[in-house]
Amino acid sequence: MNRDARARQVLFNLHLIGGLVAGLFLLILGVSGAVLAFSDEIDAFFQPSVFKVTPQAQQLSATQLAANAAAVLHPGDIITAYVPSVRPDRSYWFTVIPSHHRLLRQVFVNQYTGKVLGNLSIVRFTVIMKTLHNVMAFSTIILLFLAPSGLYLWWPLKRIGIKSSAGFRRLSFDLHNSLGFFSSLFMLGFAATGAYMALERWTVPVTIAMTQSKPVWRTVASQPKTGVQPISADLACSVAQKALPGASILWVSIPLEPKAVYLVKMRFPEDHSDNGGSVVLIDQFSGNPLDVVSTRSNSAQRVVALNRALHTGAIGGGAGRLLAALASLTLPLQAITGACLWWAKRRSRSTSRTE
Repeated sequence: MNRDARARQVLFNLHLIGGLVAGLFLLILGVSGAVLAFSDEIDAFFQPSVFKVTPQAQQLSATQLAANAAAVLHPGDIITAYVPSVRPDRSYWFTVIPSHHRLLRQVFVNQYTGKVLGNLSIVRFTVIMKTLHNVMAFSTIILLFLAPSGLYLWWPLKRIGIKSSAGFRRLSFDLHNSLGFFSSLFMLGFAATGAYMALERWTVPVTIAMTQSKPVWRTVASQPKTGVQPISADLACSVAQKALPGASILWVSIPLEPKAVYLVKMRFPEDHSDNGGSVVLIDQFSGNPLDVVSTRSNSAQRVVALNRALHTGAIGGGAGRLLAALASLTLPLQAITGACLWWAKRRSRSTSRTE
């Protein structure tokens, strides 16, 4: 065996081991990624009574909506976040920490009529899928190796046809090769952007240093004042919109401690990421903005938001999300066909030894 053949065999073994070790994780990662691409639509489909509303001309204030939501809560329940919808036909909701150590819940309110539509636990299909996707994010590091190594191993044969009549092993082989080739660039993109997000503890500081941007998050605190009540969520939203004109509000974290601040997450029209990238931190007593991070002026935060938009396919709108979902589904197929090939080869060797 010459040097190239030996190197190829070593790479094949590493590809096989990596695929078997990470197979289950990649399967979950692919399925959950496809679900998350359309999580809003899935939620609205299964729970239309709490997610869908009929758009009207006027919306009620956040203060009024919060009061309506609080009226249906149990004693001791605490509202921690206010989430206005980015679509006029979707309801607003509040995150609630229930008393007596129960799980977090979301209370949904019609922003036009003020009617409380219902509440849901965070333990539901789309939220579980999101949690699993985040937990499995570390497997994208292995995918960074599997995608290019698979393309390298595919190159000599360049097989992209599928011959279904040649038996299960050949079908698995053809599917694995064909899917691997057509999805390789997408997988590499998913892996690179996913690894960036999974390792943000290290990647973001490097990005800040490379772009010479100010830190994305700075430690700030409200200054409690005797006899002064905290400002309302409506006023906090107004302050945030003045600080970042043109940006829409995605969610507002409501301060629960005297030194805590209002955190308002925002998104500019050119930011395709579903989680935005701009932030305003506001003193809950004075109403003064303590820190403003904008994707229009902070290069590091713009990179973070762009990376997320690329990973989710949101940068391409609805078509981009559909393409991302379809590409994600090739991951479980790759994991399954790869495991089938390994098992078929193992059985073949076992049979040859007993003959």
